[in-house]
Amino acid sequence: MSEITSKAALLEAIRGTRAALEDALARFDEGALVTATVTGEWTPKDTMAHVADWERRFLRWVEAGRRGEEPERPEIGMAWDDLDRLNREIVERSRTRSLDEVRAEFAASYHAILDAVAAMSEDELFAVGRYAWTGKYPLLPYLRSNTAEHYAEHTAQLEAWLRAHGG
Repeated sequence: MSEITSKAALLEAIRGTRAALEDALARFDEGALVTATVTGEWTPKDTMAHVADWERRFLRWVEAGRRGEEPERPEIGMAWDDLDRLNREIVERSRTRSLDEVRAEFAASYHAILDAVAAMSEDELFAVGRYAWTGKYPLLPYLRSNTAEHYAEHTAQLEAWLRAHGG
């Protein structure tokens, strides 16, 4: 992804990559959203639950940082080496939920991200040291990895499945 140097450019990148993700998801029929194994054992519904979880997770990190706390990342009791296990747990928790519930959460978490970014100052997004938990980096790379870059990653997986299955 290109260098982002303003909040406006960031919002544009988030919206554009999210639109591509939603366009790919829209190409699956209702049945395929819950049965097609797009990547590994994940269905498109699982992908939506996963993305929504990471959006909410990022927002929790920001809120903790605003309180002067350092959130345990990626999750309490887990290290970054546990990412595969964490992602499996996210998907397993969503398996019993209806497609409508997951879709609603997917939409709500996205709107929460947009609202949060819109309310942030350029300094909050781009200044190094604004949050202790970001270390020597600004908030921007953490935000991008949980939004635009994350959306693009999963869009590519969905698109590959669609191409392979004539979609």
